[in-house]
Amino acid sequence: MIWWSARHPFCICLRQIKPWATHREQGRWDGWRCRTRYHKRPHVIMNQFELETVKIRDSARTLPGWSSADIVVEPAIPVLASPSWRGVDGFPWRAVNKSNGETIFVKMMDPDAQLYIDVPCAFEAARRASDLGIGPKVILSDAQTGLLMMEDLNQGWRVGTLERMLEPAIADAVIAARLTFQTGMPLAKRKGVFDEIEQFHAAAVSAEAQLPADAEWLVEELRFAAAVFRGLNIAAVPIHGDGNVSNILISDAGEVRLIDWDRATTADPLEDLGSFLIEAFDQEPEARDAFIRNTGKFDEAAFNRVRIYGIADDLRWGLIGALLAAKSARNTLEFYKFACWRFVRCRMAVREPRFGEMLRRIS
Repeated sequence: MIWWSARHPFCICLRQIKPWATHREQGRWDGWRCRTRYHKRPHVIMNQFELETVKIRDSARTLPGWSSADIVVEPAIPVLASPSWRGVDGFPWRAVNKSNGETIFVKMMDPDAQLYIDVPCAFEAARRASDLGIGPKVILSDAQTGLLMMEDLNQGWRVGTLERMLEPAIADAVIAARLTFQTGMPLAKRKGVFDEIEQFHAAAVSAEAQLPADAEWLVEELRFAAAVFRGLNIAAVPIHGDGNVSNILISDAGEVRLIDWDRATTADPLEDLGSFLIEAFDQEPEARDAFIRNTGKFDEAAFNRVRIYGIADDLRWGLIGALLAAKSARNTLEFYKFACWRFVRCRMAVREPRFGEMLRRIS
């Protein structure tokens, strides 16, 4: 199935081209495939689209130079749950000032965000990153309505990829940006990855989400790891908390900006490194090299903590994906496919004999 969004204007247009079409025709036009259930009440979806664009226009007109502008609001990027979880937390829009060509990137948080995101904390983290120069400049934020307006890093910038993470200069710049963020005051949210595993496991079970047969065992194994970590003397700091490489923007000159601060919290700084290294590097040797370059030495206990945090991050995201697959109205997004991949990678790591050895040697 190709990408399809219930809120993309082109998709809305396609839904309205042939309102008289048969059920079979509604499901396929000229090679396009879609879920037929979206054809039943197009006026509802259109209203949602209009409400968001009106809200964005009204907010943009409060900005200097935009009050009387001819403003066009359009989707900025495709929304993908799998494989990269891109644009899922809040729908990405681009507001264009037709008078002068200026553009703004707008993130409108989806109602699903309440299931797994502390929006006020995420917006606060985005503002801090803006002030520190490690994230896009925040122009306007309203946590109550879930609207975040930022500078539009479009021309000359690209989304991070796994291939770019193999460049030491890029990976090191990402880690340096994360370390810069950690120098600030603690964030109000203080849940680490082990806390969120408990939270999202309980929520997934309550929602009767489809979980793998060994989900309880995986949770128990990471629960045991959490008990070991509680015995450590850890100085918590503010962290980004999400290692997804699509949360990284890279300029043509090699500059780096971190985006999507929705997992930001106050926790172990090594948790932040663990979530990044497990996403950026398929193999342990490359992760170890990046660890050594950015810490100055190989500390086996610290590296083991980083690796276990990465494994726990996989379980957390597997549970989030399963929860949204059960609860979200956006059933064209492949939440469960994303969840399955994170469960698989977590399972592979926990079943490895060295998992117990890592736990034994974290202090």
